[in-house]
Amino acid sequence: MSLSNGKVDPVSVSVSNGDNTSTRRKALKIFVGYDPREDIAYQVCRYSILKRSSVPVEVIPIKQSDLREKGLYWRERGQLESTEFSFTRFLTPHLANFQGWALFVDCDFLYLADIDELFRMVDDNYAIMCVHHDYTPKEKTKMDGVVQTVYPRKNWSSMVLYNCEHPKNRVLTPEVVNSQTGAFLHRFQWLEDHEIGSLPFVWNFLVGHNKVDDQAAATFPKAIHYTLGGPWFDSWKNCEFGDLWLNEMEHYLKDHDVED
Repeated sequence: MSLSNGKVDPVSVSVSNGDNTSTRRKALKIFVGYDPREDIAYQVCRYSILKRSSVPVEVIPIKQSDLREKGLYWRERGQLESTEFSFTRFLTPHLANFQGWALFVDCDFLYLADIDELFRMVDDNYAIMCVHHDYTPKEKTKMDGVVQTVYPRKNWSSMVLYNCEHPKNRVLTPEVVNSQTGAFLHRFQWLEDHEIGSLPFVWNFLVGHNKVDDQAAATFPKAIHYTLGGPWFDSWKNCEFGDLWLNEMEHYLKDHDVED
């Protein structure tokens, strides 16, 4: 992987065909929002993706400090920004060299299914694809006490498949990401509604909002989003699905020989 100029070059991976031959295919590009106070959340999210993927994947953290050092991000942090990647997420197409499809996801996700299932849903007719949540949180604060905000299309931008080659996404330059409003970016106002494809909610299953129907397999989460806060925060140790995350963390620590 090359990070020259802050961009990620496509990586080709040799894949065995089972007949002593191999082909070269590009790894799926997955950009994960990174915040230093949630490092363990990022590590577990990355681990859950890699562990279950049946295809080559490339997981890249979007670190604000790195982007500032490379001159790609310079806007001051606003009072309503709950994480360091509140706006840097929209640099995803730029970081992917405006090539192919790339996924952005918040670090507070736990993947329970093969990420290739998600990428197989891409449709080149769309500029982006995401879960179209109808979500109005009741809580006044979240995570470690940060202010909860309510706005149209809340949580749509927390996991987005970007068609990086779509001409409309060319607008997402560092200059635009550093200057445009939260409404413009988080509501995808550079796009028309018909250019925003929809994904099943189970790929961005909001803890405390979405529900599982034991009689309907289509409601079983494939990616759990601890949007209010996960077990890595003391106040959310006992949240719904927290046991799944803690179990994944234990496997991560064991596999990486890290002491808790």
